[in-house]
Amino acid sequence: LLHLAKRQNQSLSLIVLDIDRFKLISDRHGREAEDRVLKRLGKLLGQTFRIEDVAARWGGEKFVVGLYGMSREQGVKRLKELQETWCQYQFTDANNQTFSVTLSGGVAEYPIDGSDLKALYQAAEASLYPGDLSRRSPSTLARASQLTLRHS
Repeated sequence: LLHLAKRQNQSLSLIVLDIDRFKLISDRHGREAEDRVLKRLGKLLGQTFRIEDVAARWGGEKFVVGLYGMSREQGVKRLKELQETWCQYQFTDANNQTFSVTLSGGVAEYPIDGSDLKALYQAAEASLYPGDLSRRSPSTLARASQLTLRHS
């Protein structure tokens, strides 16, 4: 997608998603519960984004989504749509304990935030932390183009 964006002189947004406290899911609720969280997120990514978008697990608790022809603002909008759906999910472990999972998300835009995948990934990932929006000043939030997806 990045090569196509360069060739066609189009924007591209890269979203980096991080499942917060991922290791605790397995520690508290078991490996099967962790697998259900991953599968549900993968399915949701396929349902939320366009067929021409590329969504993939980046390893561990991280996922990436490439949005061809989309600005950062459009990427943030798509991230909000994901948030609205994800917030509705509750998970149940083998002991019938219900739990929720939170996601942090960062967005970077080609060519503004970087001209290669590494730079875009680093820019989007840098906007993931800290995950709590309440601790950030408005000017920091504006620069970071960051969203944290949380639900109880």
